[in-house]
Amino acid sequence: MFGWFAPRSPCDPSAKKWTEDRLRWLSGHFGLHVLLEKPVILPTSEFFPDKWDATPAAVQKMFERVCGYMNVPPRSVELKIFNDTSNSGSMAALDPLRGFAAGTWQGADHSWGASQTGTPGAPRAQDARPSYGSRRSVIRLEQSTLDRPSDLVGTMAHELAHQRLLGEGRANSQAFDNELLTDLTAVYHGFGVFLANNPRKSTGRLDVWPGTQLKRPEYLSEPMLAYALAHIAWFRDEPKPAWAKHLRWAPRAAFKEALRYLDKTADSTFKPVRLR
Repeated sequence: MFGWFAPRSPCDPSAKKWTEDRLRWLSGHFGLHVLLEKPVILPTSEFFPDKWDATPAAVQKMFERVCGYMNVPPRSVELKIFNDTSNSGSMAALDPLRGFAAGTWQGADHSWGASQTGTPGAPRAQDARPSYGSRRSVIRLEQSTLDRPSDLVGTMAHELAHQRLLGEGRANSQAFDNELLTDLTAVYHGFGVFLANNPRKSTGRLDVWPGTQLKRPEYLSEPMLAYALAHIAWFRDEPKPAWAKHLRWAPRAAFKEALRYLDKTADSTFKPVRLR
């Protein structure tokens, strides 16, 4: 009677609208088939069958698998390990536990976060790839993160999302939502479970969404991650996806509430074809 049990969006209005708009944007750049058909990557031997011992060879093997899932040619990026916790760059993913840069991305032109040629916001042919030659982007991973392979996968996916967006000229590094879009790109390509289980922290004072006084996180917040994952299940008509059991308790609860909201209200500007 009082609406106490009515489903509610997990996000504030600005975060909700941004997530829907950017999911639509990603579908235009990478294809809706990615959202509909690409498996949700899980921390299981099915997706990561190689022995893990934190050696350089194991890190490289993991990195190449994540490259494959992100559809990034391994030859286009060089992987390096650093152990200076003060090392950071424009395209840095924070360690979710310790607060320093767990990984960084540097463009092939050796500038931090430089957007490559292309019109920001304009979809490119989905099979188009730059000709790399001897020029490669560089992804650096902090040495101390190697003892947490699940977190490491999320960091790799985030940095490779920079490659898909900036390295391939799809986005502008100076955009206010650069890191948010990078996280969402990794979720779109199947790495939402890894990011939701270990959400990244903002580097400083929270900004606000343009034109509002609502706080805007630097990276996807737990509610935004839950809402994005709920769209994946909603689009696939999966009311109880098997992959959700791999979410930790808090993000799983947020995901269930977000999916219930979409199922009951269909209140999203980014709807499955069957509901349009």
